[in-house]
Amino acid sequence: MLAASRCTRRGMSEGNSDIDDTQECSSAGCNGDNVRLGAVQPLYTLSAHGDLLMNLARMYVSSSALYAVAISLSLMLSMPASATSAPFKHPGAIALDHAGHLWVANQDYFGITEIQASTGKVIRLINAKADGFIDPSGIAISGNNVWVVSGSVTYENGTSNYGMVTELNATTGDLVRTVNLKKHGVTGLSGASADAAHVWVSADGGEQVAELSNATGKVVHVYRGRQKFVQPSGIATDGRHVWIPSLESGEGMVERSAVTGAEIRTITPLVKEVPPEGGIEDPIYLMPRFVTVDAHYVWTGNEQGTSFKQLGSVTQIDAATGKIVRTIGTAVDRFFGNIQSIVSDGTHVWVVNGSVYTRGGRRGDSVTELNASNGSLVRVVLLRNGIYSDPVGLVSNGVDVWVTDQGGGTDGIGSVMELNASTGTVVRVIGH
Repeated sequence: MLAASRCTRRGMSEGNSDIDDTQECSSAGCNGDNVRLGAVQPLYTLSAHGDLLMNLARMYVSSSALYAVAISLSLMLSMPASATSAPFKHPGAIALDHAGHLWVANQDYFGITEIQASTGKVIRLINAKADGFIDPSGIAISGNNVWVVSGSVTYENGTSNYGMVTELNATTGDLVRTVNLKKHGVTGLSGASADAAHVWVSADGGEQVAELSNATGKVVHVYRGRQKFVQPSGIATDGRHVWIPSLESGEGMVERSAVTGAEIRTITPLVKEVPPEGGIEDPIYLMPRFVTVDAHYVWTGNEQGTSFKQLGSVTQIDAATGKIVRTIGTAVDRFFGNIQSIVSDGTHVWVVNGSVYTRGGRRGDSVTELNASNGSLVRVVLLRNGIYSDPVGLVSNGVDVWVTDQGGGTDGIGSVMELNASTGTVVRVIGH
């Protein structure tokens, strides 16, 4: 546990907890309450009778008497999922592991889908009750650990009372442990980023951040702010620093040491413009929402544009000095004020623009590609043709880009589209 003498962000207090909130699991299942064996559930193509048998096995798999039945069904029906399976349900966050497997977070209690990136073949669906998935909203991968955060579900008053972090084995998909952040007063989880030593989880629009040990899952530190409403936001670490954006107007983004947790600086992207009604120049706080980092730069996806009449922008920041290099404003068909994610692979910066409804009709539904050196526009990939229509998450390995789409797929409840990173053309659509 780190010393309590860490620097804090202005207006923030820090808190530690000695509550052991981790629940470790073996490959056979969890050793705790509300346990259900068989956490990994491969997707199968079954007959109507096969579906019935599998559903019965899933319903009663916690019973040791039927565990052998579940194993028998698994062996008998261990075939890959077909294109007619429904592998997604409103997919959002997506990540790529060292073995070339994609991990996709599905909303609506649907769990995590693992995909072989090279072929688009679905490997398994992981959604047992013991995994703790309720509206999973963020995925981070470090080594053989897959970390999933759940708890972005909100209530009528804009708050959440759920905050679970789940660790999976990237090789087998087995549950390793769950960490209940609600015991530390942290709910409304939205983003995750991991390095070799720590896992960083953002909550309540970046106003709460939990630091976990990558080795044990134990909560190392919790940073608290003033914001009380759930606002999805991102977080990024390169192993030396961690960047935490905030939608709170005027606050910008906090940079901390990933080693000590000490605050290094606050970076506040803004521009100045004379208001439409005239007068003197007023600052326009760009309100960074999502963040990504490469070897040279930090990039933020902002809610606000570079003028009072525009929405959406991207800020390029020198990762070594924290100085703002440039802010890229809203050109025609570039950003639409509903940025859902931003990812840099060192050569390209990819920005996902979600759906925006205006008097002129629906806009957005696109991916903007920028040059990762100078921020210049490379292309805009429009994603509106009836097959896919509501992009959210993105991951890239520099050769290919995978984008989750909540409105696509055969059943209209989600798909993952693969793009060629050099041309922006669609390679395949998984789940359609």
